[in-house]
Amino acid sequence: MARKKQAGATIPVKGIPIAAGGSVLRPLKAAEVVAREVVRGITAEGLQPGDSLPSEAQMLQTYGVSRESLREGLRLLEVQGMISIRRGPGGGPIVGTVDSANLGRMEALFYHLAGATYDELFEAWLFAESTLARLAATNPDAALREQVMEPYLSGDVEDAEHVDLEVYLEGHEGFHGAVSGLTGNRVFQLTFRAYGQVVAHHLSTVGDVRKLHKKLAEDHLKLAQAIIDGDGEAAATLMHDHLSEVITITRRELGSLLDGPVGWL
Repeated sequence: MARKKQAGATIPVKGIPIAAGGSVLRPLKAAEVVAREVVRGITAEGLQPGDSLPSEAQMLQTYGVSRESLREGLRLLEVQGMISIRRGPGGGPIVGTVDSANLGRMEALFYHLAGATYDELFEAWLFAESTLARLAATNPDAALREQVMEPYLSGDVEDAEHVDLEVYLEGHEGFHGAVSGLTGNRVFQLTFRAYGQVVAHHLSTVGDVRKLHKKLAEDHLKLAQAIIDGDGEAAATLMHDHLSEVITITRRELGSLLDGPVGWL
């Protein structure tokens, strides 16, 4: 059972026990089969964000399912941001994006039900991002490392604090996304980045991440240089120290939320 520390004591945090994986062989529901086939079609045809998908009538004929199952399958993908539905005349499903933030939101639901604490989330985040920084710095393509990190080294990306929170978050998360992209491992890029996306989402919901701007920009510059230099250990250490300070501020902003499990915000 997950536990949390409070006033020097260790007390249990309630949650549903994590299963041993018995659902691995669970048969897919009709809606899940539809979702799977739509995704397979997107991949097979090489479609990109914004491209149109077949109409509802065409999909009903192709997949041979009920209208209810089709729409439920499309909703599964829409919730994950993998497609979006244009409303009105000429509308219909279009290809969305693959975004670790959507994965993070779903993971937060599992964390919450399992009773996982914010301390556990922070521990996972430190491990994941430090590992990504090390892998990015040891990418054998030195020219690529410099090309990806140069904008952050020059200050062109983070030279001023943004008033718009959404724009600011996109810029900040863009740095960490660039680091994860240099690992060359898309599984790491999605799963490891999701931890940070959960933290960023919660902090932006209950606090103001823009308070961290100056510190974040300075740390990103140092990290960018270490990655360009190909120094994996320095990059991992800088990332660990960087996030440790961010976590200290995040804990203060989250306040009483730290007393419970990771929220599904």
